[in-house]
Amino acid sequence: MRPYIYFLASFILLAGCAVQSKPQGGPRDETPPRIVSQTPEMGALHFNGSEATVLFDEYIQARDLRSAMVATPPLEGLEAEVKGKRLLIRWDEQELRAQTTYRITFDDAIGDLNENNKFPNLELVWSTGAYVDSLQLNLSITPESKVPFESLKVWLVASPTDSITNPLFSGTPNKEGHISFRYLPTTSYDVLVFEDLNFDGNWNEPAEPFGFTKNLPSGLDSSMHSVPYFNSTFNEPEENSATFLDSIAMVMDTARPENVGRLKLVVPKADTTVRAWLSHESGYLQSFTFAPYRGTSDTTVIDLGNQLPGKYTFRGFFDVNGDSVWTPASWYSTETAEPLLKEQTFELKANWDLEQPLSL
Repeated sequence: MRPYIYFLASFILLAGCAVQSKPQGGPRDETPPRIVSQTPEMGALHFNGSEATVLFDEYIQARDLRSAMVATPPLEGLEAEVKGKRLLIRWDEQELRAQTTYRITFDDAIGDLNENNKFPNLELVWSTGAYVDSLQLNLSITPESKVPFESLKVWLVASPTDSITNPLFSGTPNKEGHISFRYLPTTSYDVLVFEDLNFDGNWNEPAEPFGFTKNLPSGLDSSMHSVPYFNSTFNEPEENSATFLDSIAMVMDTARPENVGRLKLVVPKADTTVRAWLSHESGYLQSFTFAPYRGTSDTTVIDLGNQLPGKYTFRGFFDVNGDSVWTPASWYSTETAEPLLKEQTFELKANWDLEQPLSL
């Protein structure tokens, strides 16, 4: 009996070993590195050195460090490198400006080694004098259409300026589209927000979408300034060819009444001239111009009669300057982009009477 018990115990032990699995890894690390210490300390006074060090709590990496790094005022020979957990910054020995707040920003170039979790808007700030500039500028990016805010760059440039090559200050918005610049002197700035599509650290107009607000003053209060971001574009649809229109007319003329739909558009008053297009999924296109008018009714009903059943899309823009073409934003002329209509879609079914409300 005893040999049988030994055999049974051995079998159970082996079976238990057989079902053991490889330990599973823990959750993915999503925490950015933390600063343990830095020299000079944040807000140090009477500092006139030529190097700085930031020590993190884990090993770090840096991507596009040279293009992300901005010093204000400029520092000659500015360089930076990563060594393990340290970020080392050096510049040529030089006579720094007296009674001046210096700042070096790194945008989101620093991340941890394994997952590259970004340390947002790393900066070093010190003064050669007895105080550090204490004003701020708080911004909220307002895009025309949804955008991952962390992919944007925000620059503060001298106001006014004709050339946009180097920012005075730079940073990246948080997930809500907010960014705060602190330790600023008493002055005004032009704000540029753009997406660096080619990752060269610069704004390339007109290839990279952008937005701006000009002449914003720094201040003591924490009020938020809205900065529009014009990330939507509008291409005017091509008009239907005569041959295509003839084909549509033939279909409509020969179609039985129960095979077409009857469509009316219900359009509100326009405060500004609106140019719009209604397109059918077949490519059939109808254009409209809605001008401001004085009338007793708040809406206009446009009876289009028999129309092709199927899906329709209504889109257009507010023709603010009255030139009948969509005008994009321009940094240099300070013109904002003409607002776009919110794209609206609906379906017309065969043998239906549809009164479709549209918004302007």
